Amino acid sequence: MPRIRDRRRAQAGTTLVELLVSLSIASFALAIIVGTLSSGLLQSTIAKRNTAVQAVLQYEVERIGASGFDGSAAPYSDCFATEDPTDPTAASGYQLNCPSGPYALRADATWEWLPSSSTVQVWTITVHALPSGDAVGRSVQTYKVTHS
Repeated sequence: MPRIRDRRRAQAGTTLVELLVSLSIASFALAIIVGTLSSGLLQSTIAKRNTAVQAVLQYEVERIGASGFDGSAAPYSDCFATEDPTDPTAASGYQLNCPSGPYALRADATWEWLPSSSTVQVWTITVHALPSGDAVGRSVQTYKVTHS
């Protein structure tokens, strides 16, 4: 009987190898969970920004369409806040910095005459991220025709 007791005592507890294997598995699982959460957060942030950019573009296209035809219209910029539901604010001059505040996007609107036409304006709207000023996505164009 003494041998059986010694054998049980020798097998009690975990070995260093078992401990290292279980620790490695737990670390790997934790790394996968953290990676999934961080990539989900990044995707959510990108989707939020893209939605805001689409809303800004839609707003500017509707603004241009609602205004009267003006053959001497000046280019302009509007500043938009994505975290604060405030009305857009005009930048202090074309393509300049937005005033201090919660602004995250700036829309620049310019126009030119359609080649070989003096009755059709081609408006181009470009959205920039703030404070970097980098363009976000592609520019959008809309046409405005005089009704004379």
